[in-house]
Amino acid sequence: MDPRNTSRQCSEYRHTHRTNRVTRARFVCRSCGTVLQADHRGSPDIAHRAGAAWQRGAVAPRTA
Repeated sequence: MDPRNTSRQCSEYRHTHRTNRVTRARFVCRSCGTVLQADHRGSPDIAHRAGAAWQRGAVAPRTA
């Protein structure tokens, strides 16, 4: 799972742009205006990408 740009991608409409990450602590989507705390912004996208990778078989389920 490639985490690249997860802190720059809007969780509402998936718009990705380098200027969406205004500061280290602030995310503002240039497309829809969504404002979020930047450190918490990337985790939903990482989960979404991991789930999509698992569904297409790119990631094997973890076994104990």
